[in-house]
Amino acid sequence: MLNARARQRGLSLVELMIGLTVGLIVLSGILGLFSGHLRGNSELIRTTRLNNELRGTMDLVVRDLRRATYWGTSINGVWFASKPVVQPNPFLAVDTATAGQVTYRYDVNGSGAVDANETFRLNHNTAQGTVELTQLDAGGAVVSTFPLSDPAATNVTALTFALVDRTATVSCLVPGPGPVAPTPPLLHIRQITVTLTGELRSDAATTRTLTESVRLRNDRVEGSCPT
Repeated sequence: MLNARARQRGLSLVELMIGLTVGLIVLSGILGLFSGHLRGNSELIRTTRLNNELRGTMDLVVRDLRRATYWGTSINGVWFASKPVVQPNPFLAVDTATAGQVTYRYDVNGSGAVDANETFRLNHNTAQGTVELTQLDAGGAVVSTFPLSDPAATNVTALTFALVDRTATVSCLVPGPGPVAPTPPLLHIRQITVTLTGELRSDAATTRTLTESVRLRNDRVEGSCPT
């Protein structure tokens, strides 16, 4: 009887306290892992959202820059025997002299001449923290402005445009001077590197920088080959 009662005896106070302590330690570790998992998921969601917002803005910038210097009647800039007068492309100018913006033109209606509202500017609006596409008239006055980034979601903190002009010499099949100097012709291959930096409006600690290189599709050609 006494041995049976001894075997049925419960936990002592010390054993109970040790068991509770071990359980609290295990529970604390589980809660720490769960909390870290939640923080990681939250950071991933914020980073993904910012990346998507900036990528969408960059795609719009690149898509419009590729149109720069387009000339609807570019055949007028090519010399041939029945057309001795070569016209320069009136849309060639690309201006990146002012920090945070690039100004360019392209032939919207294909007329061959620079008409009203065919000059454009991509710029960083520092007051609003946005990227804007501005349409200008022939005198340089602003006609309209379109935001390319969402001011409620992102704050664009920096925007730069770096223009690089690489010159290549074109070979001529026939030697001798051409009707339009220089001979052989020079081919200007122009590229603009766009760097865009932004942060989330809801969390300024979440930042992202994107860089994209855009080759202007319409190269500049100087000179001609002899016939």
